[in-house]
Amino acid sequence: MAVRRVKVHQDGDEPHNFFISMTDMMVGMIFLFIIMLMFFALKLERAATQGLNLVTTLTTTEAVRANILADLQSDMARQGIQVLTNPQQGVLSLSESILFDKGKAELSRRGEEAIAILAQSLYRNLVCYTVAGDGSSPKDCPTTSHSIEAVLIEGHTDSDGGDIANWNLSVKRSFNAYQVIMASNPDLPRLTNRNRQAIFSIAGYGKQRPAHPNDIDENKQKNRRVDIRLIMVPPDANDVRTTP
Repeated sequence: MAVRRVKVHQDGDEPHNFFISMTDMMVGMIFLFIIMLMFFALKLERAATQGLNLVTTLTTTEAVRANILADLQSDMARQGIQVLTNPQQGVLSLSESILFDKGKAELSRRGEEAIAILAQSLYRNLVCYTVAGDGSSPKDCPTTSHSIEAVLIEGHTDSDGGDIANWNLSVKRSFNAYQVIMASNPDLPRLTNRNRQAIFSIAGYGKQRPAHPNDIDENKQKNRRVDIRLIMVPPDANDVRTTP
């Protein structure tokens, strides 16, 4: 009589296989999570680097402007003309005593000479940060994406006299200074910003923006001035590169 072998099914096999499948799936999910975490960490690092580059660029723009002001001041000093600078505000100041007789809008002879010297220095120091009429730049210009947006020639007075008279005097002084600057160097009017707009303009503030309190004669004298204000723009956001 033949003996028939009976295959006994082990009930424990299916739960064991199910446990192995679940373990493999969990390992896969953990691996996927690690990959995603690394991806977002890399994106975060790049964003932080870009933010740091942007802050550095803005700081560098202020430093470039400060260097331009220092060079302008040095050029004037070599010609015996003492001017003041405010790097934080981007301003070079010429006092009334250099340019005008008190209460007068016409430049004195000394004032015309000082403005003529300033005009030459402005061209030398601004040409590399502007666009010339033919679109070219001097060969010795540094490689930079910083640029001049505008140069304001601002007239200021003290608080003596009426408001209308002070407004008129400050505007006339800034306009007369502008005319002499342009006439002293015919290349200056050809300088434009990156949008091909003229960079030079004038403003008159009267007594509205004193450099010092209008309380004593010495301070009032300091407030009677013409400011050359440099407005610079940092490179475009597309120029700010991240580190790979």
